[in-house]
Amino acid sequence: MEENIVVLLDIYGGLLAKSQREALDLRYNSDLSLAEIAEEMGGISRQSVNDFLKKGRARLLEIEQLLGNASAYRAILSAVDEAQGVLKELQSDYKDERLDILENTLTKIKKEINN
Repeated sequence: MEENIVVLLDIYGGLLAKSQREALDLRYNSDLSLAEIAEEMGGISRQSVNDFLKKGRARLLEIEQLLGNASAYRAILSAVDEAQGVLKELQSDYKDERLDILENTLTKIKKEINN
């Protein structure tokens, strides 16, 4: 679940309220506790942090349900990984510069997907 929230935060974080985005970022990307997040956010209560986290997670999941970008991202990444696996098998059986070009292309695609 946490990995999913990190991906959703990367994709949709800009659509959240600033307080929700900041709390989620500090929790999932900086791995801070509620108390540490409360202090980092200007001394607010841990209950406020908990509310920001809860509402932010719910909003991210709601947006993903509507738009599906994270699901599409994972599907594309999986397809590229599968293609790279098949390519490795082919490269072990055949020496062909076109396979090397294909490998470079898949690597570029994967790099762009992860940016």
